[in-house]
Amino acid sequence: MAVALATILSPALAQGQNLFVSDRTGDFSANICEFTPGGTRSTFASGLNEPFGLAFDSAGNLFVADFGKIYEFTPGGTRSTFASRLNEPFGLAFDSAGNLFVADGNIYKFTPGGTRSTFASGLNEPFGLAFDSAGNLFVGDFQSSNIYEFTPGGTRSTFASGLDYPHGLAFDSAGNLFVADLSGNIYEFTPDGTRSTFASGLATPEFLAFQVPEPSTWAMLGMGVIALLGIRRWK
Repeated sequence: MAVALATILSPALAQGQNLFVSDRTGDFSANICEFTPGGTRSTFASGLNEPFGLAFDSAGNLFVADFGKIYEFTPGGTRSTFASRLNEPFGLAFDSAGNLFVADGNIYKFTPGGTRSTFASGLNEPFGLAFDSAGNLFVGDFQSSNIYEFTPGGTRSTFASGLDYPHGLAFDSAGNLFVADLSGNIYEFTPDGTRSTFASGLATPEFLAFQVPEPSTWAMLGMGVIALLGIRRWK
């Protein structure tokens, strides 16, 4: 059995501040739950397998990475398959042009129309994705313990190394990068790469969220500065 939590706040529902959670209660059994600001829970979607990454596009449609597929849900909950024939997609992130980036062994780029191309390869196990305000993509690479930075053109450099197993990434409004690491810590990196420990003593931090939008993407929004705990299914 594995349980994973991920929270995103839809930009289309930002005024109401509803919270969306992917809740894996067991292998091949999961729901997407929706919480109102008062804590009332409802089931937004059911019948999913193993959802990990969640991301909203600018129109308020929810994209879910789920066991080889990416589903798209309208604000009313209607589901369609946006992409298939993936392996085990984890992190999702939209760039400012509306292209969806997916961590699935490689980093794939999907146009709004669903056309797929390989943006980056040669990684070990990419997990978390986040864009900075300049459109650079940051990738938490689970097995190498590095955080890579990709320019919009795809040029890779190592932004940080020496972590344990970096998972979720999120930028604050000042451009600082926060990283959930399986060491039980949340690290904060300044734009020049200086690292400090923002929080410690957590169990298994996976996803991060901020009250304000990340500078160039709707991918990770949330209520306050929230670190969510989860237990991922180990290969």
